[in-house]
Amino acid sequence: AEVVVLVLDAAAPMERQDLNIASRTLDEGRALVIALNKWDAVKDQKAALTTLDGVLEKSLQQVKGVPVVPISARTGFGLDRLMEAVLRIHQLWNKRVPTHKLNEFLRAVVEAHPTPMASNGRRVPMKYMTQVNARPPTFVIFTSNPDQLPDSYVRYLTNGIRDKFGMMGVPMRIHLRKRSNPFAGKAAARPRKNKP
Repeated sequence: AEVVVLVLDAAAPMERQDLNIASRTLDEGRALVIALNKWDAVKDQKAALTTLDGVLEKSLQQVKGVPVVPISARTGFGLDRLMEAVLRIHQLWNKRVPTHKLNEFLRAVVEAHPTPMASNGRRVPMKYMTQVNARPPTFVIFTSNPDQLPDSYVRYLTNGIRDKFGMMGVPMRIHLRKRSNPFAGKAAARPRKNKP
């Protein structure tokens, strides 16, 4: 599947098994849309949506903004909006961001919230960022100390990408890679010339 529609009973949304399925879907990198069925039977619809939003925010922190569409299989209510949500999230799941825009974004977020200090007493440098894949959107950031960048900073970058490029509700992957030094080992291999 590319997009998974998780159909929930609006009277008892997001039980443990539902959260398991949603979490597994996102971990596999698939787009997710939640359909709240039997919406016509819900008396306090505003309260039901507020409760579900709270559960999603707490339980599916890896992806913010998963689309939730109230529907009724019995009356046909909301089915057109469900299909619109599926097509919209599929488009975002396939989205590509140009490299120059990603690097402008990277410079801006690092300037607004500098990276933490590495063990050498300097800030972890963020050299370059590019998107290597879609389905789900996958990004690589090159740095000289990838192991010194905490998960909290990677989450900060992920949320920043979602906000900046309108990718709410889509699973996303960020990989940190060590940038190789093009001059490493060359100094020893090349003999020095003695000045006369």
